[in-house]
Amino acid sequence: MMTTDDEKAMQEYGFELKYEDKVGKIYVSQRTQIFICQIIQPYIPIEDFKNLLLQKGLLLKQYPCEKFIFDKRAISVFHQPSMEWYYVVWKPKIYEKFGLRTHRKLFTKDLWFRKAIEAGRNEIKNKYPDSLCHQMDIQNTETIREAIEN
Repeated sequence: MMTTDDEKAMQEYGFELKYEDKVGKIYVSQRTQIFICQIIQPYIPIEDFKNLLLQKGLLLKQYPCEKFIFDKRAISVFHQPSMEWYYVVWKPKIYEKFGLRTHRKLFTKDLWFRKAIEAGRNEIKNKYPDSLCHQMDIQNTETIREAIEN
């Protein structure tokens, strides 16, 4: 869920809605070469998740970008297989095809959910120690503005 400041930052940096479906929205700022993918549902079936990120990959061909901001604040259900696919398959493929290595993420403030994310990342690190995803610039942020500016 976007805050007033998130919307203001997106307007200031020239973001435009380029794709929307039942689970998410994708915004692009050609000026900053940043994509924002906003999840709008509390739970996303893995096939819908993959389709949303496939759409982002298709948009990358039209709008090259240097940073990907993934706003997952609406998600309230943790799904390890989706996270594993995202880190081990999608991120390396997007890096190899488009050079995208800078990722910023926004999550719910629920502590249990953040702990689940942390445990999931550790599991991926242990299971796939040589994955390209571990060489990327991946950081969590609290606001869209912080994600854009850092």
